[in-house]
Amino acid sequence: MRSVILFLLVLTAIVTASPEGDMSTVIDALYRADGETVYKGLTIENQEALAMVIAMVRLAPDQIALQLRQLLDVQISPSEVTSLSEQELITVIIDSPFFRNEIPNSRDMIACDSHTMLGDTALVYISIVNEDSVYRYHMMFQEGTWRIAESFF
Repeated sequence: MRSVILFLLVLTAIVTASPEGDMSTVIDALYRADGETVYKGLTIENQEALAMVIAMVRLAPDQIALQLRQLLDVQISPSEVTSLSEQELITVIIDSPFFRNEIPNSRDMIACDSHTMLGDTALVYISIVNEDSVYRYHMMFQEGTWRIAESFF
C-alpha cells in the first residue's frame, strides 16, 4: 500500500509540474532580481558548481570585486565578496546594469512556447518578441520541479 501511495505522489508531482511553468518562474525571478528563486531553479549539479565558484571567489576577493565592478558595473567591496552566498552572487549578477541591458525591457516580451520531454529531461523553447531566433534550454526533473540543466557560468 505504501508503494502505491508513493507512486501516486510522484506521479502527481510529475503531472502538475511543467517545464514551461518552472522556466517561467525562473524568468519572472530574473526580472525581480530574486537570486533565491533562480538558485532553486538550477539543477543540484549546477548548485554544487556554484558552491565551488563561491569557494574560489573567497580566495581572491580583491580581484573578484574589481572584475564584478568592471564587467557588471556593480559597486561591491572585497569584504562584501567574501560574505556572498550562492543566492546573493546570483542576485548581484542578475541585478547588475550589464545583465539588465542584455535582457528584454519587459517580461512580457519573453514566452516559453513549448517543450519536448524524454523521461526526467526536457528542452524548453523560448522566444523573444521581435526576434527570429528560438532559444532552447535543457531542464531536468529533480525534487518535484523542473530545473535548468544548462551550465550557469
